[in-house]
Amino acid sequence: MDERARRIGVNEAMFREVNERIESLAETFGLRGHALDLICECGDVSCTEQIRMTSQDYEALRKEATLFAVYPGHEIPDFEEIVDRRDGYDVMRKREGEPARVARETHTRR
Repeated sequence: MDERARRIGVNEAMFREVNERIESLAETFGLRGHALDLICECGDVSCTEQIRMTSQDYEALRKEATLFAVYPGHEIPDFEEIVDRRDGYDVMRKREGEPARVARETHTRR
């Protein structure tokens, strides 16, 4: 279970980093305030689902290292809990353990 938990945490962190770059590019091109087309931040490395949210909602999500946005139904109950259901995505909080530890270690916002 520990290796599975670590892999899930790494996958989620990787997807979060991709979304960070998407947001950065949107800012570079003056698209702040427009909806962001992001990728699901679930732990499944083969996931290709997209989610859409405002840049303000994305900023709020990134304030806490253990929060991730996932396509509805992509939660992994062993490692996370749904804390909010939004239009087109759910907000997950990592349960304490390996995925939460990885999320904190890889969080680039302080």
